[in-house]
Amino acid sequence: MNPMNQILTPHRTALLAAAVDILNRYTPFSSDHRVTFSLTPAGDRIAGHLARTDGTPFTQSTAALDEKLAHLRDQTALIRPFFFSMTKSPWSEDEANDFSQVDFDYAAILGYGIDPQGEAFLKALYFLPTDALLAGRSPRPDGLFHLPLATYYVHQLSLDPRKKFARFLYLVDRMTEALEYQYDKVGYYFSCPPTP
Repeated sequence: MNPMNQILTPHRTALLAAAVDILNRYTPFSSDHRVTFSLTPAGDRIAGHLARTDGTPFTQSTAALDEKLAHLRDQTALIRPFFFSMTKSPWSEDEANDFSQVDFDYAAILGYGIDPQGEAFLKALYFLPTDALLAGRSPRPDGLFHLPLATYYVHQLSLDPRKKFARFLYLVDRMTEALEYQYDKVGYYFSCPPTP
């Protein structure tokens, strides 16, 4: 089976759409930057498009952070979803969650439940930079990362930041800080590594 088809099962597609909707609830809370979220054209990942709130292109900004963000392809962070059942589930998520290539800047762990009709719904959203996701982790002997998704609870976002206290209300600031750290640490963004 094509890995893309494995990712895009109906319940995963629905969870991804719900995650994009929730992440966009954080868009109005901006400072120097704004982030908007959408599905990538393939529909299997989330794109976080960054822009300056004053409309200045990153390439024309003199801010040190913006000079680094200008190296991010289309100023868009690539966010990889992970699917985490928070109840008994009829689906195995290993083929969607295990990976060998680190080609994403952020991770969205979609904690889900199952309603009485057997449909998946988003119960919790954990949003963290790739560096935090992989801290202290290494691939198994088969070359695949298999992560303990239940351990990332400190990165939980409020599903509705206007109605419930949101510790990371200014999500864009958290993202740009993490992206700057990533660039400073490795010299590029995981979603657009340098060509050999």
